[in-house]
Amino acid sequence: MVDGIVFGTCTAAGLLVTALCTRRAVGNPRVATWAIAIAFAICTLGVLCAVPAVANQLQHATGTPNAGKLVAHVCAILWCAAIQITMVDLAYRPECLKSAILQRGFAAVLELAIMVPLFLAANRPGIQFTTEYVDNPKVAAYLLIYLSYVLVTCGELMFMCGRTSRRNWGVRPWSSVGFALSSIAAILGMAYAVCKGSYIVFYVLEDPWPLKIEEVVSPTLSGLAVLFVFSGMTLPMVGALRERLRQRRALTDD
Repeated sequence: MVDGIVFGTCTAAGLLVTALCTRRAVGNPRVATWAIAIAFAICTLGVLCAVPAVANQLQHATGTPNAGKLVAHVCAILWCAAIQITMVDLAYRPECLKSAILQRGFAAVLELAIMVPLFLAANRPGIQFTTEYVDNPKVAAYLLIYLSYVLVTCGELMFMCGRTSRRNWGVRPWSSVGFALSSIAAILGMAYAVCKGSYIVFYVLEDPWPLKIEEVVSPTLSGLAVLFVFSGMTLPMVGALRERLRQRRALTDD
C-alpha cells in the first residue's frame, strides 16, 4: 500500500520534470542539461516499475519473477550515475571532466556487472528481492551490494550539491536553493540505504527490528529523496528561465 502511493506520486512528478528538462536540453550542448533529463527519465521508469501493480504486470508479461524489481534497481543505479555526471559537469574543470565522467560510468557498469548475475542466480518463483526474504543469503547479498552503491553515490552527491549550493549563495538564489534541496535528497537516499541495509545486517545477527517498520520507513525515505531531487534539480532551470524573461522585458522596456 505504502509503495503504491509513494512510487505512484513519484512517477507523476517524474513525467512532468522529465518533459520540462528534455525541452530545456534540446539545442543545449552542455552535458549537465542532457544528463539531468536522462536521469529523470530513468528515475521515472524505475519508480514506475516499483509500483506493485506495475511490477506484477511486468512479471506476467515477461514471465520472469521479480522483473520489475530488477528494472527498478538497474534504473536506480543508472539514475545515480547520471546525477553524478550532472554534478561533475557543473563542478569540475574542463580538463578533468572526461576522466571524472568515465570514472562514474565505470563504477556504475561494475556495479551492474556484479548485481545482475547475482540477481539471476538467486531469482526464482516464490522469492522476492525485499527485506522480507533476506533469510536467503543470495537475496541479502544482492540487496547489500545495491544499497552500498546507493550509500556511496548519495554521499558524494550530498557533498557536491552542498558545495555548489554554497557557491551560488547570494549570486543565483534559485540555484542555491535547488542544490540545497538536492543535498537533502542525497541525505534521504543515504538514510534509505542505511535503514534497509542495517535491517539486513541486524537480521543476519538475529536481532532485527520489526519488519513492518522497515517496510514503511524505507519506501517513504526513497520516495522523499526522489521528490526532493526532482524539485532541487529543476529549480536552477526555473531561475534561469526567470532571468531570461527579466532580461527580455528589460530590452522591451528600453
